[in-house]
Amino acid sequence: MLTKDYIMRMIDTLVKVIERVLHLKEIEDFNGALDEIDKVTKELFGFDRNFINNLSDAQLVKMVSASEVLIAPNCYLLGALFKEEAEIFRLQNQEDTSIELYERALNLFVEGLRNSSAEIEEGHLNKIKGVVDILENESVTIDTEESLFFYYEFTGAYDKAENLIYDLIEYDNKYIENGISFCERLLKKDDNELINGNLPREEIAESLLSLRNKRNS
Repeated sequence: MLTKDYIMRMIDTLVKVIERVLHLKEIEDFNGALDEIDKVTKELFGFDRNFINNLSDAQLVKMVSASEVLIAPNCYLLGALFKEEAEIFRLQNQEDTSIELYERALNLFVEGLRNSSAEIEEGHLNKIKGVVDILENESVTIDTEESLFFYYEFTGAYDKAENLIYDLIEYDNKYIENGISFCERLLKKDDNELINGNLPREEIAESLLSLRNKRNS
């Protein structure tokens, strides 16, 4: 119960901060909005934006993973803060910085999805989708492509996941195994789910054969 109450307080704090940040963005007080993000980061995690921005995503996840129960909510909260920061820089036409922050938001959101044992709330998924919609047409890092692949499979967009696995393989053949595992997982699903994911069973079987041949070549 203590952990659940703690998580609810964290989320309540985040909601209130986002409301204040939204107001500050509307009046174009971008420095004030960044200050709000800085304050809540210190309040929730004990360190400021500058410290966070100098850590890798993996280092951040490790820092907030003292309790397995809190990995998912902590990653979600950090992802939400990165998303808000990205939007502030986007409004200032600082696109490169904005995209980098959106990527970090997605990577943390996905880490939260990977570690969540509970059903994900629709509002949280909508927030993640907003970031995906921005990034899927951008040139992103290989880590972000991996996050997009996980997200597409997680949300049942199997056709997009399949397209992305071939992009990953072009980068490094080690992703052939990921593609094979992906196809094998899909073949265990029923036909209706595959059709809803725009990837029919026959196409999956063809991809699996192709990937196995590629692995053995």
